[in-house]
Amino acid sequence: MPYTGDTLQLPFSGRTPISRQNSYLAAEAQRSTRGTKKLRMLAYIRANGPVTDQGLADALGLPLQSVCSLRCALSQEQLIRHAGHAMGRYNKRVSLWEAA
Repeated sequence: MPYTGDTLQLPFSGRTPISRQNSYLAAEAQRSTRGTKKLRMLAYIRANGPVTDQGLADALGLPLQSVCSLRCALSQEQLIRHAGHAMGRYNKRVSLWEAA
């Protein structure tokens, strides 16, 4: 997956030049709110962790896809870590996350 050259490393992808361009433009458009969302998520995890991705999505009112992207970024920055597993809402094993 390509990344922009900035320090935020916003991901974008696409199979054709136009889809890559649109993906890049969407990543750029989200740049201004991404930091705020990461801080909100980290604060929630610190106060309520360990939590699942779905729990974060429900509590913060964010799409699950956004939660997964933000959680990956927080994990790469070593601000959160895997804290085990739980049974999710569809009776599947899901990961729990806690502050590092």
